[in-house]
Amino acid sequence: MASFTDAVEEIRRRIDIVDLISQDVALRKGGRNLKGLCPFHNERTPSFHVSPEKQIWKCFGCGAGGDIFSYIQKRDNLSFPEAVEWLARRAGVTIEYGGRGGEQVRSEKEQILRVNEVACAFFQKMLRESAKARDYLAKRGLSESAVEKYKLGYAPDSWDTLVRHLAREGVPASYALKAGLIIARDGSGGYYDRFRDRLIFPIFDAFDRIVGFGGRALGDDPAKYINSPESVVFAKNRILYGLNFARRAIVEQDMVIVVEGYMDAITTQEAGFENTVATMGTALTEEHVNLLGRFTKKAVLAFDADSAGMAAALRSSFFFERSGFDVRILNMPKGEDPDSLLRAGDGSRFAILVKEALPILDHRVKLALAKHDLSTDEGKAAALKSAIRVLAETESIVERERLIKQLAKYHPNFSTGTARAEDHIRAEVEAARRRLTRGAQEQTESKVSAQEGFRRQNFLDKLERIVLGMIIAEKVEPDKVFDALPSNKFSGESTRQLAEALHSQYLELGKIHVETLVTKLEGTPAGDLLVDLTVGYDPSELNYSLEEVVRTIELEKKRMRHARMRELAQKFQEGVIKRGDEEFEEYWQLVRELKGANADRVIKASESDS
Repeated sequence: MASFTDAVEEIRRRIDIVDLISQDVALRKGGRNLKGLCPFHNERTPSFHVSPEKQIWKCFGCGAGGDIFSYIQKRDNLSFPEAVEWLARRAGVTIEYGGRGGEQVRSEKEQILRVNEVACAFFQKMLRESAKARDYLAKRGLSESAVEKYKLGYAPDSWDTLVRHLAREGVPASYALKAGLIIARDGSGGYYDRFRDRLIFPIFDAFDRIVGFGGRALGDDPAKYINSPESVVFAKNRILYGLNFARRAIVEQDMVIVVEGYMDAITTQEAGFENTVATMGTALTEEHVNLLGRFTKKAVLAFDADSAGMAAALRSSFFFERSGFDVRILNMPKGEDPDSLLRAGDGSRFAILVKEALPILDHRVKLALAKHDLSTDEGKAAALKSAIRVLAETESIVERERLIKQLAKYHPNFSTGTARAEDHIRAEVEAARRRLTRGAQEQTESKVSAQEGFRRQNFLDKLERIVLGMIIAEKVEPDKVFDALPSNKFSGESTRQLAEALHSQYLELGKIHVETLVTKLEGTPAGDLLVDLTVGYDPSELNYSLEEVVRTIELEKKRMRHARMRELAQKFQEGVIKRGDEEFEEYWQLVRELKGANADRVIKASESDS
C-alpha cells in the first residue's frame, strides 16, 4: 500500500497520458505534440494538444489543461481525490488512507456506484435462477457470453427482495434510495423495489462504471421499459448505452451507428457492428452529440422505420449538423429495426444499408418534397419552398449546390434552362440564409473580438513568458535565470507565481519536474500558465540567449517606469495629485530611482509649472 501522496506519484509513473486520452480522443501527430478535437467543447478544427514528453494536455480553444488527474477530474466531474482513486484502480495502485479507521469516507458518488455494483451482482444471480428470464434471452438470440459481457440480470417478481438483500450487504437505505433502486413507501415507512419482474440492463457510462439500470417488463406491466431516475452519477442526456464497449471501435472506424434501445445496441454490437450506441427512451440531445464528437465526426442513425423513429432522427440531425458531423440516415425496411433484421441473419444486408445511408440533408429534402403533390405546378412550388427552407439551414456550400441542381427540375423556369432555374433557387436560398443568420453573425463577430482582446498580452508579459518557457523546455539552467532575474521581480501576477514555484522546486529537488508542478498548481493562474508554456510553445520560439531576453526585459521595465513617471508628472503639474498623496509618493520614488541626484530639481520644476 502507498500513502496518498506516494500513490499520486506512482500513478503518474504507471499511466501514460497518451494511452489515457486516446481512449476518448482520436489523436494525430502534430509536431512534437499530438492533436485532436477537444472532448470538453464543440469544435471542428483540432485545438486539443497532448504532450507525450511532459505528460500534460492543453486545449487552446476553451483554455482547459493539466495532467492525467485534471483530465479525469474534468472528464468525469470528479474531485481530485476521486480522480486519484479512479486512476489508482486503473493503475493497480492501492492507497492507504490515514485517519480514524484507516479509511477515507467515500463521497456520495462513490457510495452510489458501490450500491449499483452490489445490485448488479444480485440481478445477475437472480437471472441464473430464473428460467423465464433465461428463456426470454434465448428467444432473443443472446448467447451466454453476451449475457455475461453486458452483465444482464433479472429483478424477481417481488416487492422487497432487493431491499432485504441490500440490507444484508450493509448498504444504507439512504444510498439505495439515492441510486433509485428502491422507493420509500408512503406513510407506512419502509421501502420497496423499483424493478420487479423485469430483465435488467446495467447502464454503464463511457468508462465502465455502472451508473443506473434499465428494466424490461417480462409480465403484463403496461410500462414496457423503465429506467433508474437521474442521480449524481446518472444523467440521461449525457449517457449513451453501449458507449463503454463501442468507444475504441468508433475511434478505429471513425464512425458511430446510433440505434434506439438496449436490445438494438446489444444485437448490433454482437453482430460485429461494434461501433454502435443506443439512446435510452429519450431523444438524442446536444450533450449526447458532443459526447460522440470526442470520438468521431461521422454518424449513421439506424432508427426504427416507423414515423416516430424518423421524427427522432430528424430532431437529432440538427445537433449533429451544428457540431460539424457528417450524419446520415439508414433507410430501415418497413416494420423492421436493427434487432429484428440482424436476428434474421441479415448482417450483410445491414452492412449495405449502413453504407448506403442517405446524408441527412438529402433525407430532409426528400421528406419536404414528399409532403406535396408534385404532379401540379402549385404542388411543385410549395415543395420547392419547403426544400429551400431546409437548404438555408445547412452550412455546407458543397451540399447546397449539389441539391440545388437536383431541385432545379421543380422550378417554373426549368423549361427555359437548367442554369436559370438553379440561379433562381440559389438566390432564394441565400436570401433565406441571410434572414436566418443575420443576428447570429453579429453575436459571433462580437464574441471573436472579445476573445482576441482577452488574449492580447503586453510586451513585457511575453518576454517573461519566454524566460519561463526556456526553463521548462530545459534550454537554460534555472539558477542562471534566477541569478539574472530573481523570481520575485517578475512583473505579472501569474508569471511571478510560476517563477517562484519553479525556483522553489529547483532549490528543493535540484531540477524542474513539470508533471509534479502541474498537479501542485492545479486551478491557479500559475498552473494554467505552466500548461500553456509546456504544451503551447514551439521550441523554435525559444531560440534566444538568456542575456538578450533579460536585457530586453530590463529595458522594457525602465521604459514603463519612465512612462509612468511622465503620467504622474502630468497629474502633479495639473494639480490632480499633491504632496502627501499616495500617487505622489509613487511619483517621488520613480523620480529618485530614475533621476538620482537630480530628483529634487525635477520635483521643484514640476511644482513651478503647476
